[in-house]
Amino acid sequence: MRLPLSIATLTLVLPLVAAAEPVALAYDIRKEGEPIGRETVRIIDQGGTTAVQVETRTRAKVLFLEFHYDHSRHEEWRDGKLLRMAARTDDDGSKTQPEASAGEAGWTLTVNGQATQRAGDSLPLTLWGRAILGKAELFSVIDAKPYRVQVASLGAESVDVGGKAVKAEHVRISGDVERDLWYGADGYLLRATFQRAGYPIEMVRLDR
Repeated sequence: MRLPLSIATLTLVLPLVAAAEPVALAYDIRKEGEPIGRETVRIIDQGGTTAVQVETRTRAKVLFLEFHYDHSRHEEWRDGKLLRMAARTDDDGSKTQPEASAGEAGWTLTVNGQATQRAGDSLPLTLWGRAILGKAELFSVIDAKPYRVQVASLGAESVDVGGKAVKAEHVRISGDVERDLWYGADGYLLRATFQRAGYPIEMVRLDR
């Protein structure tokens, strides 16, 4: 049975990102079961502000065509709230540079130099931690496109991480964007599955 996630529950399970030691996460990215790239996440406490650096690189071949996806993203968090985000993406030659800054009136989003305003009760679709699960609206880390979503908990499951069965909570995001996500007891992402260009994509955490 699918159960809606409550804000109260989410408050208790947010990752403790402000750790004294940096947190390093790495994910294998697979298309139809074949490795095509890697994503790394580095989380660093900077005296009250938490900096998150995400690097994603994939290379995929479909028939005789080769495709690449390069993404770099920097996030700054304080007291569990995102203050700003800046990213660069090269999606097979299509390049974007979104920036997001939080203010009293909401988000100021700038994509390739063009600024727009967005409601403050939203977050970018950044999967490494559970903060996005409390939002009904998200936006793309590539081009700031808005997503209206619903979030449901599908219960406890085991995820294979490095040949070991690890307990996780299975969460599904549906609506304008769809993701199946599995989070560990530490609050960080263990596994994600979704469709991209009609192909099944899987991300599986390597460091455990």
